[in-house]
Amino acid sequence: MSKAIGPMPHIEVKPAESAAEKPLRLALCLVEEEQSLAPKLRAALRTIAFDSNQVPDWPWLVAEVKAGASLSLVLPSKQRLLLLSAVDAAQARLHPQALLQALSHGAHKPQQLLKQAWQQAKRPEIEERDTLFLEQSLELEPLCLQLEAFAKRRLAQKMAGLPFQGKSLALASNSPAMALILSQGTALSGYCDETALSGSYNKTALSGSYDKTALSDSCVSSFCVSGLAFGKESSSGLCSQGAPWLLPLTLIANPKTLLSEAQTALQQAQSRLSQSMSADALARWLTDELKTLEQSFSGTAPEGGEYYSLVLIGRDATELIAESELLMGQLQKITSLAELPELELITPNGSVFCAKPLGPARLCFVYPGVGTAYHGMLGALKQAFPKSYADFEAAATAENVALSTLLPTALNDVSNETTLSDKGEAAPSPAPTMTLAEQAVAGVGASVLLTQILRREFKLRPAFAIGYSMGEAAMFAANGVWDKPFALVKPTLESRIFSEQISGALTAVRQEWQLDTRDAICWNSFLLRIDTGSITPLLQNPAYSRVYLAIRQGPSCVLAGDEAQCRALIKALGKRGVAANRVTAMHTPAALRVKPELTAFYNRPLSGELEQPQPIYISAGSEQPLKPARLERKQIAETIATCFSQPLDVESLLQRARKHGAQLFLEVGADSQTSSIIQAMAGKQLSSDIKAFGCDRKHSGAADNKALLKALARLISHRVPLATAALYPQFARPDKLSDVRK
Repeated sequence: MSKAIGPMPHIEVKPAESAAEKPLRLALCLVEEEQSLAPKLRAALRTIAFDSNQVPDWPWLVAEVKAGASLSLVLPSKQRLLLLSAVDAAQARLHPQALLQALSHGAHKPQQLLKQAWQQAKRPEIEERDTLFLEQSLELEPLCLQLEAFAKRRLAQKMAGLPFQGKSLALASNSPAMALILSQGTALSGYCDETALSGSYNKTALSGSYDKTALSDSCVSSFCVSGLAFGKESSSGLCSQGAPWLLPLTLIANPKTLLSEAQTALQQAQSRLSQSMSADALARWLTDELKTLEQSFSGTAPEGGEYYSLVLIGRDATELIAESELLMGQLQKITSLAELPELELITPNGSVFCAKPLGPARLCFVYPGVGTAYHGMLGALKQAFPKSYADFEAAATAENVALSTLLPTALNDVSNETTLSDKGEAAPSPAPTMTLAEQAVAGVGASVLLTQILRREFKLRPAFAIGYSMGEAAMFAANGVWDKPFALVKPTLESRIFSEQISGALTAVRQEWQLDTRDAICWNSFLLRIDTGSITPLLQNPAYSRVYLAIRQGPSCVLAGDEAQCRALIKALGKRGVAANRVTAMHTPAALRVKPELTAFYNRPLSGELEQPQPIYISAGSEQPLKPARLERKQIAETIATCFSQPLDVESLLQRARKHGAQLFLEVGADSQTSSIIQAMAGKQLSSDIKAFGCDRKHSGAADNKALLKALARLISHRVPLATAALYPQFARPDKLSDVRK
């Protein structure tokens, strides 16, 4: 049971701490009752009761947690706010609404405290302009409301931060003088409902007003499809019953008129959404917008103008208006046309506007490597795309491959999770429940299904394709280069290469290290956030002779080899290493020993009828791209084998892709790990004009395909042509509209 303690002691307010202090990384978790928590955490919690108007002593609370305490702050409503270290929250499988990254307090003006807090949080100065300033005490109940809205991705004052960096929220008060910086946690409460919006929009940067009655009237009948009412039969399609609604707005403008045209389009959309429209009228409006979008892809804009696209995403009219307000607020901050070329606005909900579209010639499909599979991945695609899913299943059945092998539904989630100990070293986590071969097959399965959906349902035609590690095999299989790609599944599962030589018993490693059968091998790999230049000199030390720099990827890298030596090297570097707990010797000298076997394994018959057009394949195993007109089975096999058997230099691969013209990188596979890596490198190791994103997220939108919808919205904004029929199949026939309920 949790242990109650008395009132918090009064402590003297000290001057603001040094700006050089590290970020706090404390988790803020809203829970209804402690009984749902892990027993170990419940036993460790210390409970503090608060009155409704009581101001917590935040410096004291933070000091207690930094000293190792886990606190439960209880309101009269019995709602509880847990305050504990992010590591403890992760170990207890909690998803916090936010992470407290900085606290600044003392005898300074709030603006000065905010600046110090931003510095402690290690956030760029550009984020300061979107600060939410609360001229009130930081009481617990208002903070809980802010956290709930934050988890719903509905706080407008911080619409979008750096790519793949959690959105931030700054809170400040005059009495006592204090500033807190929060970043979004892993909790995702979905979309805002009317209560959440009404409880938070008065305190955010949402401007303007609208008739709430009219908004509620626009969602009629109990069968609401993305804000529109349809019959029960409308169950397929990406925007099916209960899923988000994607609304494209097509503009014709030139650089001088783009801002005004975009704002006008948003204002007109708000006006129509605020009206009490019948579902039939809403459906016809959306149909017209989809038709206009597709016509703009194949047409030419009037002289002196170009086509641009704004895309709004929301579950109903209320949300779409809020989304348009978010974009409008950001557009109004643009003061110079010089800012336009770099302008790409993306809301947490996925609404997007790009002022410099990259276009289809820059599109590159990215295929991830092993380890991305998760429990129930891509399960929602079956209802959204029944025909593609059925074709996928039929192709697997024809090769006697179970669907559960390609899309595992019983994968233990914790196999891919690793925690960090308080000492800064990787703490052991449960061993994976899948072998290297099983993970490889699952990764290929996800990539094949998503590629078929993107190419056949949405008619996407990538100009390029690249693979991350074993993703190289996935990209050839997914794009139909090999004849009967699922014929590769059983050989992969049964091959000694993946079960014994570079994984499992690691016989290739045993040969490399000149061990006999009695010598044990303890192998692991670790992800480090460090420049590889700091590691290379240490690898010459005999003490680390069995440690290999397997993957270079800009600001991070992957070490692999003897676990004890890896941990010793990580300690010598003074860094934290995240253990993968995955046994694979790919990209090490041991893999080079089996390169001939790898080449023979991937020497597969090519498809007699390649689906056209084919992308240009850019491989880590070949300096020259593999062009679709001259694909040869032996060349593909040698390229894949070379990639697997040598250290992987992701930066070099991406630089070559960028040199050939790739800028828009869409990850086609489970989760979005590889696109996160690419975007983290953009602007540092790579060109700043690179955009990378995925079409699936493990913890965000997997249940309703929202990640895929957001990816499509971004492609539309970048003016990449795609078919829209799969979004709303209920609009495929005009007679469908007559069935819509009034």
